Amino acid sequence: MAIMTGNIKYITGIMFLVIILTSCKKLEAPVFKSIGQVEVKSRSNTNITVVGEVNFYNPNNYKITLKHVDIDVLLNNKHLTNYTRDYNLKIDENEYFSVPVEISFTLADLNSNVISSAISALLGKKQQLGYNGHIRVKAFGFQIKVPVVGSAQFDLNDL
Repeated sequence: MAIMTGNIKYITGIMFLVIILTSCKKLEAPVFKSIGQVEVKSRSNTNITVVGEVNFYNPNNYKITLKHVDIDVLLNNKHLTNYTRDYNLKIDENEYFSVPVEISFTLADLNSNVISSAISALLGKKQQLGYNGHIRVKAFGFQIKVPVVGSAQFDLNDL
């Protein structure tokens, strides 16, 4: 009888967990809003390190924690670098927030984009900064991998 009661509690617990998980609204990825306060941190003959903030909005009606970022950074649809970092950034529901970033890339990576970017800038065209990858966020004790894909236009003269 004790074994039967234990199994019923176990099955009831699993059913309760399944109901809660399936009734919850799907976790949405934070929405990119803008890139802010970009500046060159260091420069050498071979590398450049840029620091800045990337501004997002949490569209979820509950708190999330940003745990990990793994994003390919593209300049005018050409791979520039990869950004990978662990975080423990707690974000309130429906909140705008900024993520500090530090991206390093080689001059060789940049040179593949420089000529087309320079010509576009001279013609007054905005540049396209793209991103493609995923983030891991934690909500309700579970970590979830969320795809993040998008782009933003910027003017080189604004940097």
